[in-house]
Amino acid sequence: MKDFYHFQRDFVLYLRRKLLLTNVSTLFLDEDCGVVSQTRDRIMNGKPAAILDNPWMALIKTPKEFICAGTLINHRFVLSASHCLCDSLDCKKKHTALIVRLGEYDRSTDNESSDEDFNVIRFYEHKSFNITSHIGDIALLKLDRSVVYKPHIRPICIQLDIRYKPEADFISKYTAVGWGKTETGNLSDVLQTAEIYRLDKNTCLNFFWGVLSDSQICGGSHNGVDTCKGDSGGPLYSKVSDGVLGRQTQFGIVSFGALECGGLGVYTDVMSHADFIERIVLESDITVLLPKIDLLDEGCLDDPKLRSRAKSAADTFPWLAQVFMDSFLISFGALVSNKFVITTAQLIPENAPLKVLLGEFSESILHAYKVSSIHKHPEFESLTKNDVALLELEEKVDYTVLIKPICLPSLTNKAEQEKFQKKADRAQKLTAVGWGIRRSVMVQKVDSSECYQEDLQEIGDKQICMEHSISNIMSIGSGSPLVKRLPYGNSRAFTLVGLASFGRMEYHSRDVYTKVLSYIDWIGTLIKK
Repeated sequence: MKDFYHFQRDFVLYLRRKLLLTNVSTLFLDEDCGVVSQTRDRIMNGKPAAILDNPWMALIKTPKEFICAGTLINHRFVLSASHCLCDSLDCKKKHTALIVRLGEYDRSTDNESSDEDFNVIRFYEHKSFNITSHIGDIALLKLDRSVVYKPHIRPICIQLDIRYKPEADFISKYTAVGWGKTETGNLSDVLQTAEIYRLDKNTCLNFFWGVLSDSQICGGSHNGVDTCKGDSGGPLYSKVSDGVLGRQTQFGIVSFGALECGGLGVYTDVMSHADFIERIVLESDITVLLPKIDLLDEGCLDDPKLRSRAKSAADTFPWLAQVFMDSFLISFGALVSNKFVITTAQLIPENAPLKVLLGEFSESILHAYKVSSIHKHPEFESLTKNDVALLELEEKVDYTVLIKPICLPSLTNKAEQEKFQKKADRAQKLTAVGWGIRRSVMVQKVDSSECYQEDLQEIGDKQICMEHSISNIMSIGSGSPLVKRLPYGNSRAFTLVGLASFGRMEYHSRDVYTKVLSYIDWIGTLIKK
């Protein structure tokens, strides 16, 4: 079994260098974003877009007229430009009775079977918006009801992790989409698409005789391709890989340009306003009564009283644990309660002093907890059977925004346990957490019967096989968590699905994880003591 137990070697290499956790992770506003049902090859000198290529496009109108474009970014919000809300030149008068149409492609046809209209019940403008300079030209429109995603109605991705901003600023080519004026001088009936290139800000500065802030993007082309009147509020987007899928991610909003079009345009930089989007969307008042979830520890959910919560917690995985023997990192794991950390059993010594580090690794805001008891599964024999252990801490963990447990179902509620198990079994894509250039990545479930057949290795029913496609920029270690987002109101929580047991350091490698939910009864016997 050459290279079969790569985790041990991986840790040796790891100990020879610093843990690299300061690089960005992919944190999107909506996990179902940016993926279309088909992919094919405005707008001035643009070309018609394929019907299903832009399911996030929103047409914004009043009962009488088309006003602007926008993008669906989650179940309740559409992103657009603030100037689209203006009903007067000085913007002191605003449009009323706004309507958002989703699923639109050809404005000349009335296709009630695919188009869906939503009333705008409230809009939010950025406090810095200036109608003269167009600084802060960004707005969020809240819809009157939740959007049901379909192949032709889906959200575009919004990157919330501001650590990705420097990398995003190097993106040179975007796609722009809209129903704005074309070279004929008329608004387009059919959705148009064009390629827009990021240009040096001085290019727009010299052209418009104005000042561009850091929150604006200069864009255009050298062949007459441009956004134009009617495209306002529409997106500039580019594909971003999460390791498995290429997700279309919005980086700009059409703001203003030359009256004659066909040259340069200025776009609102979306990532410069990530905090605004996050605050409005994630902390918007919940009007729906959320169903009760019976959890092992409700501390895994965000505290609704903390208005500034979530960004740190979601970006840094506040339940992620490092297990040390002296100064040597031997395993990863996850905090499941204020006294217990779960990890794999293979590298945990029987009689050695251990400590667990919790907190924000990239900022070195860490807290050390001594381990008082080690509980390996009584039937643990090898990497392929019952590779799981619980570490009991000497003192209780005080939860903060940076330290809190991962969500698991109640230890006594069988119905809740079955619900968690079914959702985990149905999930084909999960998030693997590790270290390297990337902190986390989406991985694809693989049929266990096809996993490691060449090594005559049998994968048991308490294990799960995942294909990990980017081993060159992210590393998985023993006990690395395999997680799934747990949607619950404004909370950005995760539920634990697996712990990394073994695999290979190869591109498109397959890693085997211990199914944590298969051991919920055993976990309960220890935690409830």
